[in-house]
Amino acid sequence: MKALVYEGPEILTIKDIPDVTPAAGEVYVHVTATGICGSDFAGYLGKTGRRIPPMVMGHEFGGVVEQLGEGVTDLKVGDRVSVYPVDHCCECEFCKQNKPMLCLKKKQYGVLTNNGSMTRGICVPARLCFKVPDHVTDAEAALVEPLAVSYRGVASLGDLTGKSVLVVGAGTIGLFALACVKAAGAAKIFSADMMDNRLEIAKKIGADVTINTGREDAVEVISKETDGKLCDCSVECVGITPTAALSIDAVGFGGSIAWIGNNWPKVEIPMQSIVTKEKKLNGSFLYSMDDFKNALQLIIDGKLDSSLFITKVIELDEAPAVFAELSKNPGNNVKVIIKGIE
Repeated sequence: MKALVYEGPEILTIKDIPDVTPAAGEVYVHVTATGICGSDFAGYLGKTGRRIPPMVMGHEFGGVVEQLGEGVTDLKVGDRVSVYPVDHCCECEFCKQNKPMLCLKKKQYGVLTNNGSMTRGICVPARLCFKVPDHVTDAEAALVEPLAVSYRGVASLGDLTGKSVLVVGAGTIGLFALACVKAAGAAKIFSADMMDNRLEIAKKIGADVTINTGREDAVEVISKETDGKLCDCSVECVGITPTAALSIDAVGFGGSIAWIGNNWPKVEIPMQSIVTKEKKLNGSFLYSMDDFKNALQLIIDGKLDSSLFITKVIELDEAPAVFAELSKNPGNNVKVIIKGIE
């Protein structure tokens, strides 16, 4: 079957790979849409060590069940699904705590040597499939995974009803986080980024105040807008020292901070501000099965305007050129979706 194969830094090739057949407990999913993640771009450039060639990338995907493995009863051929792309043991202490993303035996599709969704089809355990209703598009089914990343980070802040929240970063995860903050009932939402075009999208999603950190002092703006109180909470979606520090400095006494950004391995932070003002800092990595289900429900309920996120839909044959272009200049693109192939 046809696939986009990563063969080394900046080398993607369209080629045939062996067909796959579902084992017991698995289903074969014909991939109808798969999103390109920022980590895929980093992997394409050979920066992370998280893509080991030759392999097929892709972990944001939905599709149609075409074959059932032995013992599968909860799904049927023809079901449309969005796939939780982290297989896990279901037996360790983390899995039992509903934290499969911390499972030491987990296998992530489209990561390391595990083939992912940038191909015609993939076999996955049936328990990882979430049914998608007809009114949800194929492309929207592929948005569930990145939305779940943001959903978990925002949910870690607790009840946001009536609170003021800063979202640092207006890239894909930051914009999804902003949508989650809006859906959670925050009273005043700030969005901070250095790109005006991203901030314009943030306004459309629901940001009340946008701040270009290349021209403005974000803490000063927030202080003025909150009568000196600063924000109740913040969500950091970049993962570098300046944005990490801003996420801490922008919240007031007893504030809560969620870190989703995962860029630099080490950052410097204003620790004294955390200690003396009793701020709470939460790290957030991937998502639980419940987070994934809740993210899908936001899409089902129409809480996410997918047109603000899906900025380009391409054929698989176009992917090598698009990777080359966007890895160097993302432009105004938020999420690029690769259409399924027959």
